Amino acid sequence: MRTSKYTGWARLRATFMAAVTPFGVELTPRSVEWTAVERTVFPAAWVLPAAVWSPSEASRALPHSLRDLAVERFEAPEKATWMSSVGDMVLEHRRRGGSRSALDALLAELKAERPGVHAVVAPLLAEVLVADALRRKGWDPDVKDRDDGVFFGPMLERNKTTVGPWKDQKGTLAFHQAATFIRADLDAILKALHDYPALARDPGTSYEKIDPRADTFVVGLDPQIGPFAALRLSIRSDLPFPFSHYDLDLGILHRLDAEKHLVTYVFSPSNDFYWLAGQDFHYPVRSAAGEWVGTLLVRISGFDLRGVPDGEDDRKLGTLTALGNIRRRAEALFTAEGEVPRTVDGALPTLHVLTR
Repeated sequence: MRTSKYTGWARLRATFMAAVTPFGVELTPRSVEWTAVERTVFPAAWVLPAAVWSPSEASRALPHSLRDLAVERFEAPEKATWMSSVGDMVLEHRRRGGSRSALDALLAELKAERPGVHAVVAPLLAEVLVADALRRKGWDPDVKDRDDGVFFGPMLERNKTTVGPWKDQKGTLAFHQAATFIRADLDAILKALHDYPALARDPGTSYEKIDPRADTFVVGLDPQIGPFAALRLSIRSDLPFPFSHYDLDLGILHRLDAEKHLVTYVFSPSNDFYWLAGQDFHYPVRSAAGEWVGTLLVRISGFDLRGVPDGEDDRKLGTLTALGNIRRRAEALFTAEGEVPRTVDGALPTLHVLTR
């Protein structure tokens, strides 16, 4: 069913958002072999291949360009060594108070001293370093705010492929990509991610249910794959009139990539969707001296819901809601736990999955 005006589609959110709450029952995972994950939880064919979304111009892909930017080092003047790296710029912004005005002044100084560096880093930093909107009481993702802490890259049209299931999918075949900077370690991010009682109350969501299936929560260590954790969610979410709801069987997989960065994949075989798939990349950000300052989370995501006229702006709003919630909750959790970094890269933290 379709309608001429559909302003409420933002209710479909990328469902692996964050939540922080002391309430809920923690599930105990089963230890399994990787073959069991492929067979019952997350089929290997649904691990999103880079060949499907990677553009021919690598600079257009945020996972590639921002991964490199996080480790790049710049020649800095003696009077402003904070211009040496993105990590040093983050620290300098904190030293100046962390406000929007402090960031504007910092970027102006960078442009005057190192215009080439400014051109590379300013578009990202101007969007992700200030996220005051997320911390305001009553934050509403539907209300546009400059300080929502999320940066969007260009849409990526899907590449043609002969590999299933991607070659047979219908609907809008495109991915959107976005990034946010989270002042939290991987432990806090994943703990926030899997607190489903709190997630159900997140701003911008309208879940009737969002329940992890206890029988699908598995962990393991494979000689080739490395450490992994996976589970499936059973979701029902309300849709605005004249629509009713959608049902979503969502698979989630955590593992490390070839460079030992944490990656999170999602997929769904649900009949309510033509297709749904995505991937989160987690990159540590450090100063030139090696001090860890936070995590750069980059998301590739795409979907098309059957019978609903969703568009690019609707999908972007879903991603803004998802990344905004994961950032605000993970940062709150990291602060509450003492701001001492634990796992920042190269390992999969212990997963804490909360249900009602």
